[in-house]
Amino acid sequence: MASPRPDGDLFPAHGRVEVHPHGRVVYFEATGPFNAEAVAVMRTAYTPIMASMAEDGAFGHISTFHESMLATPEAFAAFGALLAEWKAAGILPTANTYVVGPEVEGVTIVQFHYRRAWEWACFEIFERRDEAEAWIARMLAEAS
Repeated sequence: MASPRPDGDLFPAHGRVEVHPHGRVVYFEATGPFNAEAVAVMRTAYTPIMASMAEDGAFGHISTFHESMLATPEAFAAFGALLAEWKAAGILPTANTYVVGPEVEGVTIVQFHYRRAWEWACFEIFERRDEAEAWIARMLAEAS
């Protein structure tokens, strides 16, 4: 049986997400697979960034997935809870997209779970970044 680490988690975070705010869009580069501990790291690291972006009004989010977008059931539950927290705090992006090429592991398996996590938000999935950026621009223009 695994012993809890000093931070209380049983396992180290699996998956990596880097963030790069640019103008009114925050870009995430995500490399999976992901576990719930990775979502906990995201909560701590990215909530202040989302809050800062929201201070200036409508903003968008584009996550580009690399290698894998697989996640554990616990990660999906934690991610859904994180999005609900951001929505309640008024810091959820106005428009959200994922960029997922056909080479990304798990796209056909877990796409449904990501769509379900975002079901109450303005969200779409694209294969190319330029498509995602054009869609985000349209959604932000409509929101202003």
